[in-house]
Amino acid sequence: MDAEMYTAKYCKDRAGGSWSTSVDTEINTRHRHSRQRWTCLLLLFTMGVYWKQSLWLLATVASTVYSSNSSTIDIYKHFGNLSPYFVPDNTPSSLLSGTPPGCVVDKGFLVHRHGSRQPLSDEVGAIRNLSYYINNNTDLFSNPKIALPVEYAFLTGGWNSTFTINDLSAPGRQQLFDHGVAMKLKYPELYTDTLLIGKQDRVIESAQWFADGYYGRNVNSTATLDLINEDNTTISWITPMDVCETWEYSDGGDLVSEWGRVYLPPIAARINKVLGSAYPSVNFTAANVHGMFYACVYGTAVNGIGSSPWCPIFTTEEILQNEYEYDLLMRGAFGYGLPDNMGQVIGSLLVSNVTSFFEQDTGSNLSLNFGHDTTIDLGLTALGLAYDAEYPADGPVNATRNWRTATQVPFAAQMFWQKLSCDGESRLQLLLNEANFDLGPTGCCSDEYGTCAFDDFKSSDVVQAALNVTYGDQRWDSACSTA
Repeated sequence: MDAEMYTAKYCKDRAGGSWSTSVDTEINTRHRHSRQRWTCLLLLFTMGVYWKQSLWLLATVASTVYSSNSSTIDIYKHFGNLSPYFVPDNTPSSLLSGTPPGCVVDKGFLVHRHGSRQPLSDEVGAIRNLSYYINNNTDLFSNPKIALPVEYAFLTGGWNSTFTINDLSAPGRQQLFDHGVAMKLKYPELYTDTLLIGKQDRVIESAQWFADGYYGRNVNSTATLDLINEDNTTISWITPMDVCETWEYSDGGDLVSEWGRVYLPPIAARINKVLGSAYPSVNFTAANVHGMFYACVYGTAVNGIGSSPWCPIFTTEEILQNEYEYDLLMRGAFGYGLPDNMGQVIGSLLVSNVTSFFEQDTGSNLSLNFGHDTTIDLGLTALGLAYDAEYPADGPVNATRNWRTATQVPFAAQMFWQKLSCDGESRLQLLLNEANFDLGPTGCCSDEYGTCAFDDFKSSDVVQAALNVTYGDQRWDSACSTA
């Protein structure tokens, strides 16, 4: 199939949002129904022959899936940017997975977040204050007046915070090593001997573990680790906010405070009511509840899924409310919530580096780069991806919102751009945490895999706007200069 036929066959109907070929829709529907029938038959067979194993599996799932009257969720996929790594659905879920037929990957550009880590200093403070309250009231918590609900039984023995600050955790090390191995196995034809790394301990260690998995035992003699400073004097697309004079973390932090005043006090009241008969004088505050959430998500980040006693005390709705806090923070400080189009401006440096790499005809066909969740979020913002017109800090929470940090930037997030050769045409594809992410919102004409012709992508208004920003020019100074 030649390039023109490919584009005509698979390009979306931009007005109606449907695929331009009804035959393909019918074929996809048949395949989907066929898969569903085989899945049901396989499940019945498995349940009938291996019923003991099935019961064990149900018990395992129950340990990680929480229910309420309204919904059932895997809570570990709803910790916002503090979620353990997982592969989400395609965005949108209607996209087909994989690469289009007849296409091969010519080049790849990876932006990798560091792995799971210990809490930051302000977060660990909230956890320690919770621990202080419990352990300063040992007479209360060790002597319940009646039997405690099972999820709170651990309180009778007190609870101590053992968290440190910032360091990569054991799950984080494993995530990066596994991703290095997976990259080598999936893309054996791509290669580079150089890694670009933001100069922060957890990012450096993450890159080292990835390199161990990718290069193996000879990594020290094979790979070069290029470190780039993360400070206010080094122009870096990995941490562009550091050289934006007017950037303030409080643009996101203030939203967190506003939302916290809405959702945390009712949770504190509920928990105190549940525990009131056993502990008549108990008085967990909203700040203590904030510490409980951090103890849950960081207990998971440091010790693994299912390890924190704090996670089971929350309802589904409360988990989702806490998830919204992380989304508000990241959107406000590293996305569309920044003033004066700052997010689009500073995120443009990532767009320029990606497109420049793919335009080069010489050199390595793989680029490996290591940074932060903020790096990826700003890149998405510059491209107009994961956009919502409204994102109120006082709620209500929009369950169908586009900006979701759990699926965008969990710990060990991977933004992988791949340039495809499709019967003579160059196309661009974005895999976000191994799931296809539609590039159509940038203004290019995307197919049912979310890919766009590379030239179409580059010529779209959004991408052109990003490509025409450089540090210190008029657009940069209008967003970042204090002068």
